[in-house]
Amino acid sequence: MQKRILALMLALSLLFLPGCAAMLERGRETVSTHVDYAVTEDESILRAETYQGLVNAILYFVNDHRTGGTIRLYNYTGDVEADLANARDEVLYDDPLGAYSVRALTYGATRILTYYEVELQISYTRSAHEVSALREVTGLAGVRQELKRLVTGQEASATFLASYFSGDRELLEHLLTLACYSAPELSWHHDVSSREIILYPETGTRRVIEARLTWSQSADAVAAEEREYAQQLETAAAALLEANPPSGEGYTVEELAAIVRSASVGPDVQGTPLALYALTGEPASDFGLLMAMEYLCQQCGIEVEPVSGSGGLWLIVATPEGYRHLLPQELYPAGAEGEPGGEQEEEPSPALRLRTDQELTELGYEWNAALHPACEEYDAAKSIAPLYDGETGSGTAVFW
Repeated sequence: MQKRILALMLALSLLFLPGCAAMLERGRETVSTHVDYAVTEDESILRAETYQGLVNAILYFVNDHRTGGTIRLYNYTGDVEADLANARDEVLYDDPLGAYSVRALTYGATRILTYYEVELQISYTRSAHEVSALREVTGLAGVRQELKRLVTGQEASATFLASYFSGDRELLEHLLTLACYSAPELSWHHDVSSREIILYPETGTRRVIEARLTWSQSADAVAAEEREYAQQLETAAAALLEANPPSGEGYTVEELAAIVRSASVGPDVQGTPLALYALTGEPASDFGLLMAMEYLCQQCGIEVEPVSGSGGLWLIVATPEGYRHLLPQELYPAGAEGEPGGEQEEEPSPALRLRTDQELTELGYEWNAALHPACEEYDAAKSIAPLYDGETGSGTAVFW
């Protein structure tokens, strides 16, 4: 009995020795499991046992925008120094938020009894508010929606997190161009050189996308000028529509094309690229004629969108027979031969020729059909709406 009391007293006395108490306290951890790493009672200390757990532990700190933290590696069988270097690169260059927001990530590893203790120091190029403000979208439809929001909102830039989207910079530049051409009243947005796309990281199916629009003037000055231009365009279009009422309840594509033909002078490769002046009698380029037609369609509730491919720019319009391609030469005034400054003859306008995908392909045109509604022969069993799935961008892709 006396021996048991002595042993108990000895054990209790050890708890009050500074060194032993520290060792015992350091070994006591209450953990909550997070897949392949764990958070201890102190959220600045994580525990991991595998390489993936190490990567995810670093991402835990990055996603929480922390400037540092500790990772304890237990039962770790890998090369700690090599794995730390690889994990750092994976976070900095492969992870969307890491590539977008982290400036530098440094570390140091120390062996302590049965585990390695890794100390991290993290600095950032973006604030926590900038990261938390990122809107997350899904797939092609989500990306196009954000680019449209950028254009219609007349913003200077848009940054968002895209999941399940593997398109490259070229595709994104193309999508941004189409978004800009879908707003014929925003004249400054038609300058292709004003656009820049940055991806974090460059490849993958989950990335931060940053789209920027830059002009020679300030964004406020551009917005003010575009508002004035849009008002003038609306007034000019309203006057033309009032002078040329539809034959039925609403305008047809043919009737709107006839208005463009009668109002414009051209074609002229040196002519105006602006819809306003194409509708008020100035010599117009193909682009100007297309922007004028697109604007009239939008004003009259006819579905329309621009297409950019091997043959330049043209439109797809909705008709009772389905979607159809409308080429710029269909908007030339009667008698125009397509020569700059060519004389116009007084003769009736030819019938408007709208083409299916097959007909346009036979003419040698190529375009990314997956981004646009299919222009097929009319099927009485179908309505226009099901021909194109705007959420998925379904269609037969032809890439140039």
